[in-house]
Amino acid sequence: MKRLIATAALATLVASPAFAQSYQYNPNEGPYVGAGLGYIEHQANLADYAGSAVSNVDVDDSDTGYKLFVGYQFNPNFAIEASYLDLGDAEASYRYRGEPGNAELSVDGFGFALVGKLPIQSGFSVYGKLGMIAWDADFTDNYFNGAQRTTDSYGEDGTDPFYGIGAEYEVERILMRAEFERYDISESGEDFEIDMISASIGYRF
Repeated sequence: MKRLIATAALATLVASPAFAQSYQYNPNEGPYVGAGLGYIEHQANLADYAGSAVSNVDVDDSDTGYKLFVGYQFNPNFAIEASYLDLGDAEASYRYRGEPGNAELSVDGFGFALVGKLPIQSGFSVYGKLGMIAWDADFTDNYFNGAQRTTDSYGEDGTDPFYGIGAEYEVERILMRAEFERYDISESGEDFEIDMISASIGYRF
């Protein structure tokens, strides 16, 4: 249901009258789209997810993620954005009762944010954003239970806040961004954070 609502919100924004109208380009307002690639760090304790009686835990909590976003700027200081986010995977290898095992956690979601911008000069601006993410998380755990190989998997979803700061440079309708975002995820009573440092490119209509 959360994914359906987020998808509908994204489609509504894309199909809004502002996108359908033919109007003269204005650098201070109007719709834009873009995509970004970034470094992801999961601040989750996968040893806890793997269970008790584990040893020799080796965690890889960083990955590469990406995002697609669409937005509308109402004036030089305010915009709204909707996005799809792939927040990568966190992995752990370990030994459970002496036998090797591994666990993986992957997260993606749809975000909606309010963006406050401060223009500096010559197309350069800084901004902050505050929003909510409707996320899906998938967890897989592979280990030996006695002599038998066992795979446990489950999924969780939820809606939690996120925030970010960044810098943007616009030239000839092309947007270039550098951004830091933090996603505060709460799953099954456990709270953890996902950080994304990204570079994005977009186009303003």
